Amino acid sequence: MKNNSLHLFCILILSFILYPLSALQAQEYEPNHPELVWKTIETEHFRVHYHQGTERTANVVAKIAEDVHPDIAGLYQYEPDTKVDFIIKDIQDYANGAAYFFDNKVEIWAENLDYVLRGTHNWLRDVITHEYTHIISLQKALKFTRRVPAGWLQVFGYESERREDVVRGFPDVLISYPISGITIPVWYAEGVSQFQTPTKRFDYRDSHREMLLRDRVMTGELLDFSEMGHFGKNSIGNESSYNQGFAFVRYLAENYGDTVVTKLAINASNPFSISFDGAMKKATGVSAKELHKRWHDEMLKTYTERLSTVQANLQTGQPFVDEGIGNMHPQVSPDGNFVAYLATGDADYLSQNKLVIENLQSGEKQKIDERITGSMSWSPDGSYLTYSKIVPTDQFHLYNDVFIYDIAKKEAHRITRNLRARHPDWSNNGNKLTFIVESDGLQNLYVLELGDLEKSLSQENWIWRYYDLNTHEMLADANQDSEKNWQEKYRKSGFKGVALRQLTQFVDGRQIYHPRWAPGDADIYFDTSIEFARDIAKIPAAGGEMSFVLNAEYDERYPDFNPVTGELVYASDETGIFNIYSTNLQTGAKKAWTNVIGGAFMPSITPEGDLFYSQYVNQGYKIYRINDAQPVAPEKLRYIENYGETIPELTVNQRVDNPAPATPYKNSFSSVTFMPRLLIDYKTVKPGFYIYTNELLNRLSFFGGADINLDKDYDLFGIFEYNMHKPTVFLELFNQSANIKDNVILPEFPGVEPEIDIQFNLFQGNFGFRGHFLPGILGKIFDTRLEYILSLYRARIKGFAFNDPVNNAPIEFAPLRYSYLKGQSVSLLLKHVSVKRDLDTEINPRDGRYFTLRIQREWNKFLSDFATDRAENLEIFDKFNFNRVEMNWEEYFKVPFTDRHTLTLRMQGGFIDTKVDSFFHFFGGGLVGLKGYPFYSVEGRRVAIGTATYRFPLLRNINKQFLNMYFDKLYLGGFAQFGNAWSENTLDFDDFLSDVGVQLRLDTFSWYFFPTRIFFEAAYPLKVQVNNGVSYPKEWKYYLGVLFDFDLRLDSRRYLK
Repeated sequence: MKNNSLHLFCILILSFILYPLSALQAQEYEPNHPELVWKTIETEHFRVHYHQGTERTANVVAKIAEDVHPDIAGLYQYEPDTKVDFIIKDIQDYANGAAYFFDNKVEIWAENLDYVLRGTHNWLRDVITHEYTHIISLQKALKFTRRVPAGWLQVFGYESERREDVVRGFPDVLISYPISGITIPVWYAEGVSQFQTPTKRFDYRDSHREMLLRDRVMTGELLDFSEMGHFGKNSIGNESSYNQGFAFVRYLAENYGDTVVTKLAINASNPFSISFDGAMKKATGVSAKELHKRWHDEMLKTYTERLSTVQANLQTGQPFVDEGIGNMHPQVSPDGNFVAYLATGDADYLSQNKLVIENLQSGEKQKIDERITGSMSWSPDGSYLTYSKIVPTDQFHLYNDVFIYDIAKKEAHRITRNLRARHPDWSNNGNKLTFIVESDGLQNLYVLELGDLEKSLSQENWIWRYYDLNTHEMLADANQDSEKNWQEKYRKSGFKGVALRQLTQFVDGRQIYHPRWAPGDADIYFDTSIEFARDIAKIPAAGGEMSFVLNAEYDERYPDFNPVTGELVYASDETGIFNIYSTNLQTGAKKAWTNVIGGAFMPSITPEGDLFYSQYVNQGYKIYRINDAQPVAPEKLRYIENYGETIPELTVNQRVDNPAPATPYKNSFSSVTFMPRLLIDYKTVKPGFYIYTNELLNRLSFFGGADINLDKDYDLFGIFEYNMHKPTVFLELFNQSANIKDNVILPEFPGVEPEIDIQFNLFQGNFGFRGHFLPGILGKIFDTRLEYILSLYRARIKGFAFNDPVNNAPIEFAPLRYSYLKGQSVSLLLKHVSVKRDLDTEINPRDGRYFTLRIQREWNKFLSDFATDRAENLEIFDKFNFNRVEMNWEEYFKVPFTDRHTLTLRMQGGFIDTKVDSFFHFFGGGLVGLKGYPFYSVEGRRVAIGTATYRFPLLRNINKQFLNMYFDKLYLGGFAQFGNAWSENTLDFDDFLSDVGVQLRLDTFSWYFFPTRIFFEAAYPLKVQVNNGVSYPKEWKYYLGVLFDFDLRLDSRRYLK
């Protein structure tokens, strides 16, 4: 057996044995944060862990969790087996919650949710109840226990290898399929968590949710029962699964009682159920599809009746920007010649917006920035535009900061640093900006005095202030960072300008949105909330008390001012549908200016009286324009009578005057997760398992596994990670054993080739660091992995005997143990991924690049012979010390004038700088190289392979559910490759090989939540290859994979040699 065939075989096998680790660590890379100091509040049923700057949120969370626990646990008749841990984070301007129901852990981001697809609720009351409902309902639905989340069925097949020195070819079939311990569709998981309980309900069907649902029903685009069960859609589609789940669960509860949610969870926990349909039929007596149809028909009837008046009296204007799903925040320039707005174009996600300025006379468009996080504002002379976007800090916190864009010079200037500032607005006199500043779930209003704008923008040094993380005051002292551990008390923030003033100091959870200077600059108006919905308030610009301007039970938001009349213009849902209104602040006279089916938001009026606004219609936000807008009579707006009375009342007090006692955080691990697995490997059965445990704050983790067959071939590994420093420190240990039978040639006994049993034992240990730890720009560009690698490869030949054909005498050989490789190396891997995220990123990346570069120095002792003059230490080693460089570059291009067609160009290269044994060669065929040729047919000290792939969709939105699998999309690709591996110092392109092939990719989900990527490839070589005396004819080669990813790359392997 050729030794390198075994160790290279192990490379790929261990890579895919580790695929479940990818499932456990599905989130994107998150930097470590050793700068955070954690504390713990413990209650009867919960532990709340928080870092500096989140004490208020942690105390409120502890109170809410204990308040809702008995109601949620009572509804589902289920108690968690341990205390549930809440982890509070506030290191990025992001609002969300995540329930890790296998770990009894919930993560909460302190910032309050401000999302254009949902109404405004009391964030902490809503999200704590929501996430804890996830914990209870999903654990109730588990088939086994939370310590056994899934099992795995894995099948590996191999190439038929022609070389006699290679016992086992390289893998060409790779299947790793989960057997889930839970079978719950998205609509149920999210629906019940919004439904919550009859006695503790802090969510409701607000007018945003109704808008999304109404729009889908009335346009015939309601997600069907299968589509509701999965994510994997664009922003509107994912929210629709979430949103329809809420409405559908409420429909089920209204018709079958509140306890139907518990019955569904119990039914789904049946170990033999493979879809949710049976659980629904058992709980209701009606099939799932029939229930969905009845629900749809009821909604269609209700919406049609309610909309009769509106549909007869529509006033929407004309589409101005209607491409894409997220066209928002139009702002007309003071002279009325330009409008700035956010547009997503063909992007699939709302966050992927671009800031566009459009000339209203010529139609010329200028894109000036992207990923803007809120409303923007013009300077009074129209020369500048201000907006906010997220910028990483030096500690990889993601905070909003304010920018000013110079229209004439086409330059963007950052004017705040680490301030967490958003929604800027320019004063009418041009001297000031106002914006909100966020921290610990609180929002407060600030004013930045700009002074001489040109000087401020060209200012080299920042003016520093210190945000007190406990009192939420901005301090002017310039020496706070001289205190010991000052980062535990303050956030250092900078600005450019003359002065920064804090106008409010709300500590009760009150939220502020979209501030606007009133005409004359005496007051600043904004929308605000603390319970359900928003109101419009004002505050003196010089400082003073807040007072309400509009404070109805329904929602009023997005204040702006008519530049001619001075009237307050805003959006309100007083009928149940958001429309644009204006109010005369002197007389109180109110007028409506739109009448839409979806919703109208974000008004801006030209000096000529034209109205620009963002309308939600046809599953997206589009910017509309009403020329010479005229008011709409109130009776034409009729939708829901007395809509405000349908909004639940909520009284909350989230002020924390006496924080609960806290103790320093102590490392605490989640329960050990056990996952059985069955591996079919080279036609043998290897039962085994995975185990996984993780420290609650992800400071430490362990992932390990083992399997073994009847021949005592086994795979054993353990991966330890330590995340308490900037780079992650890791230790990875791998051990594999394989037993083979081979025939040995004995020169002393011609014609005798006895069969022998050989056991190979491979050990490898990797110790190193990974993360974005390189200095300067390199640290921002590259995810880096620096490691020391120790390799010990040993073998044992079992004793054997044969007859000497000459003397006809028995000959016995004693067992022999020997080492054939003792290797050490230091490896540096640089990885850069900048692929535009869209619905098809996994199956067909369309824009961006993937690049890796590995530089490795190796010191190896490799077996060359056995000594005959001694009884011990028989091995004779040759030294092979060399440098190895490997590169992989993939570039993705959209094909113009096509729908999601892509051209991918890939270059793989490798170089070893000195002569080495073929054991250390690059191999350039097979699944990870030239696919028309077997893996071991192409080898050398140098390798270069170019691949061009053209891929396009055959079927998108397949939307078919079969048993536990949901089929989403199917792509077809064709590829051509050109490359070779060689050892000479000269390059001869006449020796290069080429192949062509086809590729099918099928994107699916299993068990509702597990991404399952299926590929089939066929490749045909265009040239006969001869290597080591073996000829490889021109014949088709086939590959099959069922994994979590489509792309297979050896540069991401953990097992290197």
